[in-house]
Amino acid sequence: MNRLRLTRWALCAAMLLSLGAPAAAQTPDAATLVASATARNGFGFDQGSARVRLSITGGDQAPKERVLRARTLRGGAGGPRTVLRFLSPSEVQGAAFLLVEQPGDAPDDMHLYLPALKRTRRIAGSQKDGSFMGTDFTYADLEYRDVKTAAYSPVTEASLDGVPCWRVEARPTAPAAGVSRVVLHIRRDNGLIQRSELHAADDRLLKRYTLRAFAALEGKPTPSEAEMHTVETGRTTRLTIDEVDTRAPLDPADFTPESLSRG
Repeated sequence: MNRLRLTRWALCAAMLLSLGAPAAAQTPDAATLVASATARNGFGFDQGSARVRLSITGGDQAPKERVLRARTLRGGAGGPRTVLRFLSPSEVQGAAFLLVEQPGDAPDDMHLYLPALKRTRRIAGSQKDGSFMGTDFTYADLEYRDVKTAAYSPVTEASLDGVPCWRVEARPTAPAAGVSRVVLHIRRDNGLIQRSELHAADDRLLKRYTLRAFAALEGKPTPSEAEMHTVETGRTTRLTIDEVDTRAPLDPADFTPESLSRG
């Protein structure tokens, strides 16, 4: 089994190596740049299994943490499929979510199983603007909807906290949840999204995604810690991936809406 544990040493080493990589020689096309940055699922790995922690802090509520197992399967019939199965706490234990990615601008298929209701329902339309299991991420954030179906500004060079980036603005062609403009800073050294800011029509900042750490996984830079901050509530959800197994046995039968209730 090829198992990667993301230790502090590994994170620091990967960051130092990546910062020394040469910058791209030419300014990339905006659509190509965004497509490359969002090619992998929201949890950063191509295929395999990972343990994920979602830590929710700030606002007027007590801190919360959700622990889940994320599995992604590529190949075979249909697009890439990801299943998220919640392990703790008890209030969400057993809940499961399926994301089936669709090509081009077609909306991704999403299904959610809730043990208390003992049924699986499809997440579609305006439901994707809702909070994902009580976190600061929405279902739309998981599929990068607001930047995939958008018109882009020309790409420019920028520096963010000392990190050389490409800066591009995306204006969703079908604005939802009040988001009319997204400002992306994409790292020039490895193509990961370093920061994403979601703005309202009056240019108010609604939410901010920030990459906090990454590591090299089989030669590919992979996010290992990131956070989403909601300005209005002052709340932040930190996403931590502390274990990835790229050779975990995966059964296509476990990546269907019907399989979510099987545990």
